[in-house]
Amino acid sequence: MFNVGIIGTGSIAEKMATAIKELRDVKVTAVASREMERAKAFIKANCPKATPYGSYEEFAMAPDIDLVYIATPNTYHYENAIRCIKEYKNVLVEKPFTMSRAEADSIFVEAKNRGIFVCEAMWTAFMPLHKKMLEWIRDGRIGAVRYVSSNLGYNIEDKKRLTDPALGGGAYLDLGVYPAHLAMSIMGDDLEVKSVYARKLSTDIDRETSFILGPNGDGPVAMAYVTMSALTDRDGSVVGEKGYIKLFNINDYEKIELYNERGELLETAEREGKSGYALEMQRCKECIADGLIQCPEMPWSRTATLATLNDKIRSMM
Repeated sequence: MFNVGIIGTGSIAEKMATAIKELRDVKVTAVASREMERAKAFIKANCPKATPYGSYEEFAMAPDIDLVYIATPNTYHYENAIRCIKEYKNVLVEKPFTMSRAEADSIFVEAKNRGIFVCEAMWTAFMPLHKKMLEWIRDGRIGAVRYVSSNLGYNIEDKKRLTDPALGGGAYLDLGVYPAHLAMSIMGDDLEVKSVYARKLSTDIDRETSFILGPNGDGPVAMAYVTMSALTDRDGSVVGEKGYIKLFNINDYEKIELYNERGELLETAEREGKSGYALEMQRCKECIADGLIQCPEMPWSRTATLATLNDKIRSMM
């Protein structure tokens, strides 16, 4: 049995605890919160046989945990990850991985020195439709990629963590990492931030952000828009010289469609099987069993580059 510990008791942690039930050989055995009563309430609702912890320090030293899932607010990812790594715990850290590239690099150094598995929980990277889309591109089905577009928006401005600078709030850090990761998956990691436009709240947190990514010199461009004040269609497209791909819901793929240069539909693939949370947990389990300290679907180099893009985009707002 593969034992998972969870730090954090918010909605994302609940979704992961629910998804783990899809996996027969994985279970939640420990849950930590700064308040013991919250840990107990979470366990009662989601994983009745788990052990509660009211201290992150005590949790980090707990025995028999194969992987820690960190689902605390953004500004606490770094300290929670470092604490667990120093106690030789493998970690899966929710996106955004950290608040800066410097923090990401520090985590990787500590993990490498101890031979500890670390992965950013970019769940789209593990979804079959994401992999199918990349397969179509690699196989030349749309020719050379020229343009990537995506949008992602929800009416979630009422959530305190999203408007509080102390918790790493903002539309970009919560949502923008998805289209940024999409662009990197298609166009490679050697991207620059070409432009950024953000509308901000009085707290200096971005309510909505548009940005353009591209390589240094000639090449394809990626344009994205994210907002936490309105629901968008959450779709995207990848345009090539010989056709294009339509993406339905870029942060939880529902369907993808392949078209030729005449706009004729050639192929469709739809979502089926396990949830994205279950898929990323299953893949982390496999990597750890194989003795890996990185996950091929979301290697450290990609997380580090994404952290650099995050730093740059936020500095240009």
